[in-house]
Amino acid sequence: MNKKVLVSAFALSMVFGLTGCSSEKPEEKKEDTKVFEKKEEKKEEKKEESTDAVLVREISSKTYTVTIPQLTSFYTPSRDGLEVKTEVNEQQISYTLEDEFGDFKMAIYVNPISAESAEAYANRINEGFKDDESKQYKPSTVGDFSGFRKVTTSENPSFKCKDNLLLDFESVDGSAVVMSVTVEQFNDTDTADMEVAMKAILDNMKVEVK
Repeated sequence: MNKKVLVSAFALSMVFGLTGCSSEKPEEKKEDTKVFEKKEEKKEEKKEESTDAVLVREISSKTYTVTIPQLTSFYTPSRDGLEVKTEVNEQQISYTLEDEFGDFKMAIYVNPISAESAEAYANRINEGFKDDESKQYKPSTVGDFSGFRKVTTSENPSFKCKDNLLLDFESVDGSAVVMSVTVEQFNDTDTADMEVAMKAILDNMKVEVK
């Protein structure tokens, strides 16, 4: 009898022991799942943080790195409902701001250019337009920035205005870098936003040269 009781008790203890172990395993899996989900969330947050537009371009044995934060973080158009697109290629950083009906469009282009100075570059272009001052670059300022500027307007019915500023921009290490900032506007004769957008870009742009 005693042996049978002992065997029964031992068997029951094994059953309870197994039940206890099996109940712990799902809890560990749940905790592992939570940890995995948190890691995934952190990865997504990091992706969202990288919103800067960065252009790396080699000119005359030098590497220019132009960095501009997300456009809408420092510039708000006066018009509502514009879709903003950013593109970076081998030559420039470009932005397009357009409404869904195509009644308004603005394009912005930013790129470093190869020249000994903005003045020398502007003078070289002006040589080709000696008889037409309207197509020449002239000394101008935008906010705290000075350079050489040319504004042209087409007579096309859809209207197009182009504002281009060449300037000796101060890089991160303090050296002068020749930059070109261009703003174009289509389909709207109210050009008040053009200079505001150009100034906002200049105020928030950083350039490194190596």
